[in-house]
Amino acid sequence: MIRGNSFTVKSTFSLLLFLTSLFCFSISYQEISRIKLNYDLGFQENINYFDKKAFQKYYEKIEIQNLTDPIFDEKKSKNYFRDISFSNLLSLFDDQTLEESAPKVIDDNLKEEKIIEKVNDLIEEEKFSYQEINVSKGDNFAKILKKGGLRGRDIDNLIINGGDVYDFSKIYQGDIIKIFSKYDDNKNLNNFELIYRFSKIEELFISFLEDKFIYEIKKIPITSEKIFVSGVIETSLYKAMKDKGLSEIIINEIIRIYSFDVDFQRDIYAGDNFEIYFTREKNEKNETVSIKDPEYLMLSSRGTELPYYLYSTEEFNEYFDENGKGMTKSLMKTPINGARLSSSYGMRKHPILGYNKMHKGVDFAAPTGTPIFAAGNGIVEYVGRNGGYGKYIRIRHDGTYKTAYAHLNSYKKGIGNGVRVKQGDIIGYVGSTGRSTGPHLHYEIIVNGQQINPATLKLPSGRKLNEQQLIDFNLLVSQKNIEVEKLRGL
Repeated sequence: MIRGNSFTVKSTFSLLLFLTSLFCFSISYQEISRIKLNYDLGFQENINYFDKKAFQKYYEKIEIQNLTDPIFDEKKSKNYFRDISFSNLLSLFDDQTLEESAPKVIDDNLKEEKIIEKVNDLIEEEKFSYQEINVSKGDNFAKILKKGGLRGRDIDNLIINGGDVYDFSKIYQGDIIKIFSKYDDNKNLNNFELIYRFSKIEELFISFLEDKFIYEIKKIPITSEKIFVSGVIETSLYKAMKDKGLSEIIINEIIRIYSFDVDFQRDIYAGDNFEIYFTREKNEKNETVSIKDPEYLMLSSRGTELPYYLYSTEEFNEYFDENGKGMTKSLMKTPINGARLSSSYGMRKHPILGYNKMHKGVDFAAPTGTPIFAAGNGIVEYVGRNGGYGKYIRIRHDGTYKTAYAHLNSYKKGIGNGVRVKQGDIIGYVGSTGRSTGPHLHYEIIVNGQQINPATLKLPSGRKLNEQQLIDFNLLVSQKNIEVEKLRGL
């Protein structure tokens, strides 16, 4: 019994001693490891753990090797992407990475909003792959839509429902229409876009949303620029203006304005000059959209300057000389552009009949096809062949005055008996029909049923300004003269 108790005490004491030794060994091992780590780190008692320089070299030594893809746990990761945004993703890249991956920009300081906008634009561009369809001879809108992938019922719906917004009968050869159409597996229209620039200033947009076609006509932004042109006349006013790059529209307008008082065959000499000041409008493609009426004109006639100014009120829009005298008369003396006076009014030997005969008009020699203008406002009284006159037009301007135009090659489309025309409208084209030896215009002015000499015709005076209008006009003249003087010096 005593021996058994003694064995138990010895065993317990030995176990206790073993555990104590193991505990001491563990403490000693931890202390030795700590000393070794402190030694490796260059341990300092008062170290600043936020000092980047002190720890930078250890960050630089960090290397990751044998990195493998983790196993994706869908349950743990179901909310991982919930809060991710484009701005969060930007923070994952340094400046160099962004420069390589982001759209190239000119401004180095472009903000995040502009980058996002650029990305959105790129996405929008890829959203539709438009088919560009060129309008050919014989095409109509239904054919164009069919070429663009739209199908029968949808073609009908688009044209019928959009008739109040756009006249689909208006389509022009050479135009380009952009179309994107997409159908689903059940042959139902899923997406549709159409862009048609039908003029230089307007575009038709059609889209498909919630089973309906949406129509919109958008105005194309235009810019205005002031144009000042001057030149010296060497052979003719027409050629001088063409050499300066002026369009037919501007040249015809100048001819019309001055034709009331200037005989271009007799009053213009080599060395005379001209000036013109007007506004031109262009779209974003640099196409000329419109040319406004010239604000200022100057034509020298035998060295005498004839400046005209455009003056507009709610009642009228007309040209006046520097004294406020209206230049718009009832009839033009020269209803043709760039022609040569070949035969005057009076007795002459007829070039075909061979005997002397009264020539009751004036002849202007010009190439076949040269436009002929209506000499004044009025109603077309007769269009058709008229014996030796050939193809002939006569216009009644009022109860007193009529004008006649003979030997035409053809008539302007739409000109017929009873049609109302405005001064300067094109009514026909020079030819050599009837008794004629070559292309020319025979022009007559008829007063109370009798042909008279246009050169001696005393045309009614132009509009007269009242006292207040004259004050406003004089201010306008002063302003335009200052503007023109500055432009002359450029």
